[in-house]
Amino acid sequence: MSEFVRLTLVRYPPRDIASGRGRHVTRIPGLRAAAALLAVVWLPAAFHIVSAVTGDVRLPGNGDAWLHLAGLALGGVPLAAGCGLLWRRGHGLGACACVALGVPAGVAGAVAADGFGPLAAGMVAASASLPAWILYAFGRPRRGAQG
Repeated sequence: MSEFVRLTLVRYPPRDIASGRGRHVTRIPGLRAAAALLAVVWLPAAFHIVSAVTGDVRLPGNGDAWLHLAGLALGGVPLAAGCGLLWRRGHGLGACACVALGVPAGVAGAVAADGFGPLAAGMVAASASLPAWILYAFGRPRRGAQG
């Protein structure tokens, strides 16, 4: 009359234990805020360090100082965002290569283009992020990448 029916719990998608998927990832509470702050601050800081090392200290002392810093900050965000997205997609080596090549090129371009204004310096620095965005656009997601 009655048959024994075995009930099993089903988990979708099933864990792939061999590749390490499904492992618990420890989240750091302020990591995203720190990454956003670093994305905004790295280019103005590097710009002023390089200009001080070369002997041409470029400290804006007039009312346009905020415009100068804002132009540089907005120029550094695309490289940081592109490399961050590459890292999260699982292309760690590509992200590190884009940082290693893009940061010196972006800072050197921003120092060279500063004579044309702060927005020109920011645009030249933002163009250094093109390799990261091209790799992101045409690269496939790696298996096990954090999303």
